[in-house]
Amino acid sequence: MDFKYSESDLSDIEGALSEAHLKPKFRRKLMTLKMRASGVPLKMIASSLSVTQRSISNYLAEYRTGGLSATMEDRAYCPDSSAEPYLKELEDEFRNNPIGSAKQARLRILQLTGIVLSPSQTRRIMTKLGMSYRKAGQVPGKANGEEQLDFLENELRPKLDEAEAGTRKVFFVDASHFVMGAVLGMLWCFARVFVRGASGRKRYNILGALDSHTHEVVTVTNDSYITAPTVCTLFARLREKHPETPITLVMDNARYQKCKLVFEKADELNIELLYLPAYSPNLNIIERLWKHVKQSCLKNTYHETFDQFCDAIDEEIEKVTTTLKQQLDSLFSLNFQIIDTKDQNRIL
Repeated sequence: MDFKYSESDLSDIEGALSEAHLKPKFRRKLMTLKMRASGVPLKMIASSLSVTQRSISNYLAEYRTGGLSATMEDRAYCPDSSAEPYLKELEDEFRNNPIGSAKQARLRILQLTGIVLSPSQTRRIMTKLGMSYRKAGQVPGKANGEEQLDFLENELRPKLDEAEAGTRKVFFVDASHFVMGAVLGMLWCFARVFVRGASGRKRYNILGALDSHTHEVVTVTNDSYITAPTVCTLFARLREKHPETPITLVMDNARYQKCKLVFEKADELNIELLYLPAYSPNLNIIERLWKHVKQSCLKNTYHETFDQFCDAIDEEIEKVTTTLKQQLDSLFSLNFQIIDTKDQNRIL
């Protein structure tokens, strides 16, 4: 015989279902109660929740005998670890000295506490501490976090605020040199895949400018070298596209971008040059574009001719403001990672 749900019962069930961080197993139980209270057959409930009818019957019996408290009781067996009293000490150790594997962590815990844990217990401890397995990132060894932060807050942000207001154009400028050859990476496959590699070292050079807000990309390309005249050509194209708007270009300190010819051309076209601190690729968002291009159209891909190689790159860059615009907008968000000696890293 079915249980009769009162208005109070239904209200309590709805309230429990509205909790933000409800575990899936409890959500299934509560949905079972709600659907059964509406007269939904057991078979249909089981099908919609992807569980057996026996489980549905158990959920209902649990509620009939113990109410909502029995339904929401977590009976999973989670034994306390003998390393529990040392969690704060272990957290401090792992924050200061990250480890590369559970095996290394197990040895470190043994050295600190004298407790021998299994590999699964070790991973459980690390998860409980809030750790996760992440790929290490690389930053230039001579990067100065304080200098980068000062540049970001006092020089770059004010210009970006003007661009946000529509009173200025800010472009991030950088060159990339794509060498025609095999860009290899990991693949899910049944047998090892071999990618043909092009002979020679022919390069496709791109000097690009990425708009900070519209993500418009303006480029100058060649297969020889990027030089100061190449930079001047880019200046002229940007001014032609935006004849009246103040323009600021955020650039690194490459010698061909920081010479008399470039300064004179910038003055002639009334373009402001804002040079990044040394060793600061993390503050130049166009670097993310070059990485995207390599991953999307060059990785594990063979291009038979140099023209095909160049066309693939040009087509991928063109997609940034067309078919891939919505997908890539988050890639070019104005969040910058500043390496800080105290906090290890800060995202601003």
